[in-house]
Amino acid sequence: MISEKEIAKQFNGLWNDTLPLLTPQLVGLFNAVHSDDLTEFPGGKFKRIAIGANVEKHDLVAELSFQVAKLSVERGIPIHGIGLGTEDFKDAYRNSTAFLRKYASEDSGFLLNAEEISEALTIASQYEGFFSHVSAKTIEFSPRISGAGYLGSCCADLSVDDTLYEIKTVSRNIAGKDIRQLILYLALQYSTGKRRWLYAGFFNPRKCTHYRFSVDHLMYRTSGGRSTSEVFADIVDFLSNRGIEIDSIF
Repeated sequence: MISEKEIAKQFNGLWNDTLPLLTPQLVGLFNAVHSDDLTEFPGGKFKRIAIGANVEKHDLVAELSFQVAKLSVERGIPIHGIGLGTEDFKDAYRNSTAFLRKYASEDSGFLLNAEEISEALTIASQYEGFFSHVSAKTIEFSPRISGAGYLGSCCADLSVDDTLYEIKTVSRNIAGKDIRQLILYLALQYSTGKRRWLYAGFFNPRKCTHYRFSVDHLMYRTSGGRSTSEVFADIVDFLSNRGIEIDSIF
């Protein structure tokens, strides 16, 4: 099996055929047009979080913040109630390290220092403001996505009402590979016959940026005028073709 992250980085032929207009220039425009700076909204709910001087395990800090926010929603506990030493924090920490082992993170160990833990909890606190900002009614972390062909079932990051979000706790802008990974999830879910998400987006709790866009519009724009159903069918057909080479990295 291969992961959705690897597929989003690979297969030049697939992505050029299905989304020929998803170019670096369009991705740059995407960042300019669809990104909202949440720090500019009134109320002072958001503050950018710089990487601390002693923070080295960036992947684990990001994943721990996600897992803390997830447990907060699923167990009905405020973020500030999941502190160091609590059983909920220990569960979030165990879930984080298990996730990074699954995806072979480049982080070289799983022991966080005090500054890294503090930064993870600070980032986690941004989720509460985000859910309030988008007036979230139904929140589901890690929604399960059915697989196809050599891509097994996987989990996306976050579903909020009719929108599927990917969480990117990074200092950079959204890249083409991020958009392709989100499209993979949408295509796989669409192929079940029961469409769940009309919109998609990204949330960066470190940079306090929020993207939300129409899935149909993005597919039309990046495919050169084709329908969402056509594009998604081509992606799923590609994944289901077991005779295809899967090591063409670009």
